[in-house]
Amino acid sequence: MRENEQIKTLFERVCYENSIQAYNELYITLCSRLIHFSASIVSSYHLAEEIVSDVFMVFWQKRNQLSHVNNPVVYLYVSTKNLSLNTLQQQKRHRHHSLDTLDTEMLAIAPEAENGMVSAEVAQKIERAVRSLPARCQLIFRLIKQDRLSYREVSQLLEISTKTVDAQLTIAVKKISQAIRFDLSDELAQTYLHQDS
Repeated sequence: MRENEQIKTLFERVCYENSIQAYNELYITLCSRLIHFSASIVSSYHLAEEIVSDVFMVFWQKRNQLSHVNNPVVYLYVSTKNLSLNTLQQQKRHRHHSLDTLDTEMLAIAPEAENGMVSAEVAQKIERAVRSLPARCQLIFRLIKQDRLSYREVSQLLEISTKTVDAQLTIAVKKISQAIRFDLSDELAQTYLHQDS
């Protein structure tokens, strides 16, 4: 989890040293992930960009009060989730909105052929399989596999138990493994899809 340690260091430098350089690095590191996450809730990349910008602006304004935050990644994801849901309520575009009605097209990040482990064609098959998952299952898979959050972080963010996270991830991995079983050896598929909790 080297990246999370780097994020925590940058977050602390912003809080304790008022470092604008650390703030910019933190924004660059997380903005794409947070924009995709927000866009899946509000169904608009443009609006998601504004929301993430607002989340970081509020973070900068309150930086001296946030030194107690133990997990900056979860803090920023929860802030993004809350502001996204609040924005929807204010716009009254939806009377009731939950994370079960995500716009999964907005979640999709172009699949990468990680370290040459899978071909672009197999990466596309994986992406199609991920897109076929139910919304919450897909969100959990993407938060763990693409955004590299831990089970605990996902459970905090979505306010569900780690057992639920594990169950949803197991479903996702099983369905994706079935979709790509002819393209990758079992061992390679498990390596690609495996995530430590």
